[in-house]
Amino acid sequence: MEDHKSHGIYLSDTSIRIYQRKDGRESLRLRSYLMVPTDTGFSLSAYLKTISCSLRLASGQTMEFDEVGLANDGWYEIGVMVHSLHAWSIVDTGQILGHVAWLRVHYHLSFTGHPSEKAESFECRVPLIRQFWNPRRLPWAMRSTA
Repeated sequence: MEDHKSHGIYLSDTSIRIYQRKDGRESLRLRSYLMVPTDTGFSLSAYLKTISCSLRLASGQTMEFDEVGLANDGWYEIGVMVHSLHAWSIVDTGQILGHVAWLRVHYHLSFTGHPSEKAESFECRVPLIRQFWNPRRLPWAMRSTA
C-alpha cells in the first residue's frame, strides 16, 4: 500500500495550539513528528543542516516561529524515519485571527554534502486551536451575577 506522502518529508500532526500567556501575549506551539520516507534508519541530526517553520495567516501576514527543535532520538519502522518536532513562538495578542493558516516547513537535508543538494520546503493547511486554561476566560462560560 503506497502512502500518498511517500515522496517527501511531512508532519504527522499539524495542529497549532495558541495559549494565552500571563503577560498578555500569546504562545504558539506545534508538537508533531517529522516523517522521512526512507529505506533505512538513520540519525536525522547527522544529515539535517537547517530547519525552520513559518505561518501564513488568512490576512496574508507571514510569521516565523522563534524556535524549532528536533529530538535526537528517532525510530525507523515500515519505511519511515520518525523524529519528534517542536516549534514555538510568542506573538502579541490579537495578531492571530482566524482558525486556519498555511504552515511552511523549510529544511535542508543533505546525505552527501554535495552543493547540488538544495534546501526544500513543503506547505500544508493547519488548524489554529485556542487553548483556554482558566474557565472564566472561556467565551461561552456562564458567569454568576450573584
